[in-house]
Amino acid sequence: MAEKIIVFTGGTWDLFHIGHLNVLKKAKTMGDILIVGVSTNSLIKKYKEANPILNYNQRMAIVKELKCVDKVVKQTDIFDVKQFKKLKADIFVVGSDWEGKEHLVPGLKWLKDNGHLRYVPYTKGLSSSMIKEKIINHAVEILKAQNKRK
Repeated sequence: MAEKIIVFTGGTWDLFHIGHLNVLKKAKTMGDILIVGVSTNSLIKKYKEANPILNYNQRMAIVKELKCVDKVVKQTDIFDVKQFKKLKADIFVVGSDWEGKEHLVPGLKWLKDNGHLRYVPYTKGLSSSMIKEKIINHAVEILKAQNKRK
C-alpha cells in the first residue's frame, strides 16, 4: 500500500474569507492529508507588525471546522522547516504571491530547493488587509447604520 501524501500549509487566517478557502481546498487536492498551521498572535505581530483582528483561539476554531482540513497545528515560525519535517509532510503549499520571494525567507528557500514547495493561485482583489482597509474607509457609514439599529 502506498504511503499517504501529507500536505502542509500555514497562515494567519484572520477575517477568514474565500481566498483562504480557495488555498485550503486547492492544497487538499495535492495529497491525502492536509495539515494547517495557524500562526500565533505573537508571530503575526512580529511578521506583519500588527495584531490580527481575531485572536488565535478564534482563528484556530474556524480552521478546525473546515471539512478539507484534517489536522490543525500551532505555527510559531513562518515557513518552519523543523515543523514541516516533524509532521512528516511531503508538500508545503503557499500562495502564488510568495513566488519569486524564496530568497527572502530561509525556510521558504529550503522548501523550494528540496522540491517540497507548491504554489496555489492567489485570489486577486481579496485579502484580509483589503477587508480591513474597506472597513476603515466605510467606518462612518458602518457606525451610523449600527447606531440606527440600536
